[in-house]
Amino acid sequence: MYPKNDYPLIEQAVNSFGLVFHSLKVAPNSLTTHGKHDDKHYKISIDGLFYSIRLLPEKRYAESTLSRSTPDLLTEQLRYTDYLRAHDIPFMKRVQPIHEELFTTIQDSTGQKWTCCLFHWMDGHHVTANTMHSAAQIGTLARQVHDLSRNYQAFHFPYVDHTIAYQRWFHDLQELSFSSMQESVQDSFQEYLSLAHQYIDVTKHRNHFSTQPVISTDLNSLNVLWNPNQQIVGIVDHEHIGATDRVQDLAWLIKWYARTESIESHDVSGRLAKSLLAHYNSPTMLVPKDDPRLASLLWLSGCFNLHFVERTKQLLQETEQHPVQDNPLQLHLETYRLRGERLTGLVS
Repeated sequence: MYPKNDYPLIEQAVNSFGLVFHSLKVAPNSLTTHGKHDDKHYKISIDGLFYSIRLLPEKRYAESTLSRSTPDLLTEQLRYTDYLRAHDIPFMKRVQPIHEELFTTIQDSTGQKWTCCLFHWMDGHHVTANTMHSAAQIGTLARQVHDLSRNYQAFHFPYVDHTIAYQRWFHDLQELSFSSMQESVQDSFQEYLSLAHQYIDVTKHRNHFSTQPVISTDLNSLNVLWNPNQQIVGIVDHEHIGATDRVQDLAWLIKWYARTESIESHDVSGRLAKSLLAHYNSPTMLVPKDDPRLASLLWLSGCFNLHFVERTKQLLQETEQHPVQDNPLQLHLETYRLRGERLTGLVS
């Protein structure tokens, strides 16, 4: 079930769109939250028609490691979804509020403000164990989205350079010092940091082709909907639409769609990566000297992302407080070291 105390918030959000209704129902078990933003996403029924409502807390609009989210940026993101739909990209269709804004703002009983986005519901399922077919479909879709963005007339998105976040996280981990850490664990930790520094350094060597700006959306496996015939029928996330470059975006896509099992699995396939790149038609955009940057960004996306960094910090603290013979930090680092070898091998 969903938290009953959210119903008044949902009802107020629906009313803010000027919708007159007789029946409002919230689908059981439909609440999803993402990361540490505390967004609330619900499937709701208004007089028998289904919608997706997204409630974003005011505190979400603050400086983060990767980007700054603001109401102006949200407006541009929603406007861009309209542009994609107009060019036959199956993005979820938003509901227009009664005023000229693209979203509404409400305040709950505690005084907290929420930004409200309402979309028509899209049916479909997620594919998290990929095949040659799904990887090819994503490659084709990504190329279409990237190429469309080159003709977008209002290119006002701030450029997101993930390398900045990697550098910040590297320095955060480098500054940590734990006197009780076993020498072998300390050596493993420093070796991993050296490897991360090597890949970060490679990403700084860029050329015109690898840094061509594009607008990307978050095409991870949980944001893409498929029908029973294994065709893409929907894209359901807008909060991460932003400017990047083709190679950065391709690195994330390969990490997600080279997986052969579940989304939590580290098992990946070079055949899937090649299928994605072939259908993206990468030879028309990439040149040989881009390969080191693509491989480095692929390693960083899988082995030095926010999840890895936060888990590493947690294990470092546990190691300091409770030194043990079989150190879980060492196993953690070895797991990700092996994952990195698999990932970079995808584009070798």
